[in-house]
Amino acid sequence: MKMPNRKLRLGIVLAIAVVAAFVAWRTSTPKERPPCVPGREEVRDDKGEIVEIKRTECFRS
Repeated sequence: MKMPNRKLRLGIVLAIAVVAAFVAWRTSTPKERPPCVPGREEVRDDKGEIVEIKRTECFRS
């Protein structure tokens, strides 16, 4: 086998490997987020008085 043919084949194999690695990286499944639960949460201090009210709204399209 001649040297240019070997380099060409090596280049083709490397290009295929790079494309396969890129596709695998882009199609990896992301971690699932916990489902959104709408509601209201009251934060109280040591005396039991309400300090902060946090509201959660869920928007799904």
